[in-house]
Amino acid sequence: MRAMVLRESGGAVRLESVPVPAVAPDGAVVRVRATGVGLTVVIMTANPGLVTSFPRIPGHEIAGEVVEVGPLVRNVKPGDRVACHFYLTCHACSYCRSGRETLCRNFGGYLGMAADGGYAEFVSVPALNLCKIPEGVSDLEAAVATDALATPVHACREEARIGPGDRVLIVGAGGGVGIHAVQVAKLCGGSVLGADVADDKLEMVKAVGGDAVIDGRRGDIAQQALAQTSGQGVDAALDFVASAETLEACIRSLAPGGRLVIVGNRPQAVFKKDPTFRVDPGLMLRKMLEIHGSRYVSLAELETTLELLRTKRLRAVVTRTFPLEEAETAHQLLRDNAVVGRAALVVS
Repeated sequence: MRAMVLRESGGAVRLESVPVPAVAPDGAVVRVRATGVGLTVVIMTANPGLVTSFPRIPGHEIAGEVVEVGPLVRNVKPGDRVACHFYLTCHACSYCRSGRETLCRNFGGYLGMAADGGYAEFVSVPALNLCKIPEGVSDLEAAVATDALATPVHACREEARIGPGDRVLIVGAGGGVGIHAVQVAKLCGGSVLGADVADDKLEMVKAVGGDAVIDGRRGDIAQQALAQTSGQGVDAALDFVASAETLEACIRSLAPGGRLVIVGNRPQAVFKKDPTFRVDPGLMLRKMLEIHGSRYVSLAELETTLELLRTKRLRAVVTRTFPLEEAETAHQLLRDNAVVGRAALVVS
């Protein structure tokens, strides 16, 4: 089969011919139809230690069709259209059984990092990681839903706890995950300020329902957020950039009782800059502020996200698609901050 293969940390992916993966007794082989391409892949493949061995096939936002299942599999069958949860978890520890799979005590790493992923014509995955795609949801929509849509569903509902009338700041709002967070925050009843640093991204924020935008090129994000909320601040700030500067700005943007939700990650090993940010304990105490880390989603939340797509309450914002062999072109556009919303590979 054709696959885009990574042979060194931070290197380019290149087209190669490799064997079709075998099915595990509790696994499934999926014919890949679409794979989302986001900055997460670019960052993770360059962050030492996350790719457990080389060569490796990246790609974790996967949708396709089951072609083979192992003898222990009961939840899917050949012919089913499926989307894939990309955390390799045990499904048995206390966190997994309570719906907090992302904190699995026996975490096995990430699909596309600790096991071959979806930048290929076929992928072998644990069957319990698969969710069936509802009728009316395309493979392309389902692929990006597995992270770019599902992640903000969890972040907005469970961590930011956005409710009707809440003022919400989203930093990195025009990117592949942030643009969907704008939609989810609106769905929760929030009034959304979307911050970004490119005209086309700011326009897209308004196009998907953002109430106002903040141009990070025009001065301090916190000052602009306070100005646009009559000095009151925001009830929740979701940071998909997560630099020291944006995180500190989010803290300063919060109203009393506000929640900062950290969704992005800029590891120093990749970006060559320390992302550590300062917190004033006196400010935290006086305003009773909260800081949350939001790490991916549960399997149940992935199913919820697919249903929100089916009922048209959310839409997948995919502005660029590429054939499999152009994955590295997509990666470079992401490094250059030149993709509005999500990019994806369409595998024919």
